[in-house]
Amino acid sequence: MTNYATDFCVEERKRGFDEACKWMQKKLKPETAGGESDRFWSEIKTQALITMLSDGYGIDEISAKLGKTKLQIYAKRRSLASNGVVSKPVPPSEIKKQRKGKFIELVEQGENNVKLIADKIGCSTTAVYEYAKETGYEIKSGRVII
Repeated sequence: MTNYATDFCVEERKRGFDEACKWMQKKLKPETAGGESDRFWSEIKTQALITMLSDGYGIDEISAKLGKTKLQIYAKRRSLASNGVVSKPVPPSEIKKQRKGKFIELVEQGENNVKLIADKIGCSTTAVYEYAKETGYEIKSGRVII
């Protein structure tokens, strides 16, 4: 901005304050209006985000496809959710409760292979060990002991 300030002073001396302001607006307009930048979302990318969220894409995939950071995507999703455009994300604590419930259900149905349980509930085998510990089950040699 220093270069703009210096040039603005030069223009102000030559043409006056009003003309220097007009000159500054012409200089700044291409940087902030219309184009895609890190801070602003175009309508196309906003629609793509909405579609990808509804299709169940993960934040990493969305970030790679749209060229936005995860923080930008989280912020835009919060903004869209507060306006009712997309549903609010499920908090991690709720996801953990759901997975823990699915774990208990699978074990009660007779499933004991840790890897299969992890695949079915959508988590890592480490998480399955944690769920087993929390619910009082033991795991030996990759099998839940019932």
